Amino acid sequence: MELLEQIGNWKFYLMGTYPAGELGGLLLNLLMAILSLTLGFIAACILGLGRISRRSYIHYPCAAYIETLRATPLIMIIFWFYFFFPNVLGKPVSLFWSAIISLSAYAAAYQAEIVRAGILAVSKGQIEAAMASGLTRRQAIRIIVLPQAFKMMIPAFMSFYISLFKDTSVTYIIGMIELTQTGIIISQRQPDKMFSAYLFMALGYFTVCYGISLIARALEKRLGMLDYEKVRDKELVLTN
Repeated sequence: MELLEQIGNWKFYLMGTYPAGELGGLLLNLLMAILSLTLGFIAACILGLGRISRRSYIHYPCAAYIETLRATPLIMIIFWFYFFFPNVLGKPVSLFWSAIISLSAYAAAYQAEIVRAGILAVSKGQIEAAMASGLTRRQAIRIIVLPQAFKMMIPAFMSFYISLFKDTSVTYIIGMIELTQTGIIISQRQPDKMFSAYLFMALGYFTVCYGISLIARALEKRLGMLDYEKVRDKELVLTN
């Protein structure tokens, strides 16, 4: 019954005080995840290619960045960019952009490993065959390797997007009024409704994450990617 009462606060959960105030709630989580994934992907392509570079002055800085960010808790990265980045720039940075920059830096490190793994998954024989036909190594990577690699990266990218969407909840710690913060605000205003507020908040995260999972499966089938569940079922039938 208490959960049904939270439906009356659906607009606050969805968009915060918008349009009277700034955008918040679940839509802010989605916006932060999309922007961070996009900006992080651009950096990840550079870092991923740098990680497999034969030039040590490119390889080692990229590897150091990736390993450092992957080994650092997201909450610490958010604190670094929120407290120290304005000092580097010499001017204040808004909460929103502090969150976007920190999430993008975090996403770039993880997506770089996806890019690296996708490229290495393409056999070297294809590069050698392309070079034998007259293409340079760069042309072979751009024309032959990357299109195949990006197709294989899609499941990992979709899985990471779900993870990144959930990670946007950590930005409440610097004052972002996203879904987690809206639940906290409502539970503080109505302490006796704390359980239902947090449950309603969890349902919001579940709905979006499950929706993304369905989109990911539909995209994989559309692209003709291997359905491992069907293959497994066929193998079980053959072995029985």
